[in-house]
Amino acid sequence: MSPNLVRTPLFDSPVEHGKRHGVKPGMTDINEAVSALALATQQSALLRGALTSGFLAHCAGETSVEDLARVTGLGPGRVRDLCVALRAAGVLETDNPDRYRLSTTYAPMLNDGTGTHLANQLGGAAVRARLIEQMFTADGPDRYEDLADTDRAALAASVTLAPSTALARAAMQGVVGGIPAWNDLLAAGDVRYLELGCGLSGALLTMLQLYPRLTAVGVDLSADLLALAKVEAAALGVDDRVRYVIEDATAYTDPEPFDVVFWSQFFFPAATRVKALANAYERLRPGGLLIVPGLIPPGTSAAEPQTSLSVLLTQGWEIPALTTEELCTELTTAGFAGGTVHPSSFATAVVARRL
Repeated sequence: MSPNLVRTPLFDSPVEHGKRHGVKPGMTDINEAVSALALATQQSALLRGALTSGFLAHCAGETSVEDLARVTGLGPGRVRDLCVALRAAGVLETDNPDRYRLSTTYAPMLNDGTGTHLANQLGGAAVRARLIEQMFTADGPDRYEDLADTDRAALAASVTLAPSTALARAAMQGVVGGIPAWNDLLAAGDVRYLELGCGLSGALLTMLQLYPRLTAVGVDLSADLLALAKVEAAALGVDDRVRYVIEDATAYTDPEPFDVVFWSQFFFPAATRVKALANAYERLRPGGLLIVPGLIPPGTSAAEPQTSLSVLLTQGWEIPALTTEELCTELTTAGFAGGTVHPSSFATAVVARRL
């Protein structure tokens, strides 16, 4: 029998270990649950490293351990161990212990920038994990503005698009296409676009590629994120149509009105929201659109695992975790009209107009 088909565990499973050593059944269940969580954490790090290092890009077709060692600069022993771990995680597959390829499940990661998007999500998840652990301390979690630049960039990248990818362009076309008023406006001609709390502005930079008559301003307090956004804009060839401003989004002014304001509301604490919405209203022309991403999609229970963790961290930053219905009410209270909810496979948006 081929050695890659024989799997002898180094350690007992939690259940077998419990049986042999007389551990109470309840403790066995706990061990199983914690082991599963620990495994998921480590495999997430394994996958992210494989993506961000370019390791998986060399596995699109079947390749040998020797060739992987040569192109990655890693020792053959390390490469073999990485391949074994990635195979155990279902990422790689093999018919020969010295040759590996991406599994059928994970092969699409190399298409259209999917791998970049997934790596960004995993990077943000790693930062969130540390912040969630801090929720059990009196001073935690660290405020968004107090994070190290690399952590803040990882969080920002995980909630936006990677604008250099085909995946981002397709996703943005889907979002805009699902909002007729926005789609018609962008298709009609020259549009001025303002994003309050733009961060890395992945969606904004993606739209600038899709709509050549769009001009934009991005406003954010994080100079480090705007510096990265400027570099990306130049790389994409759209830097002549976007201007970045390091300023409080509640106070930014402009002599000309905008056709669209995008408000990244899930980074705005409760104390800033009334002023932010008042400024968004002031910056829009009459009839202009306000686009607001939702945190809790329609029909999602706050008790679901992913949503509960998002709510925990968001409210730890004193940012209200509003449902789309509550978000519509907030916009109406601020004077906007016609709050409507537009879900899509990528994101949920709430759309309103200035009267």
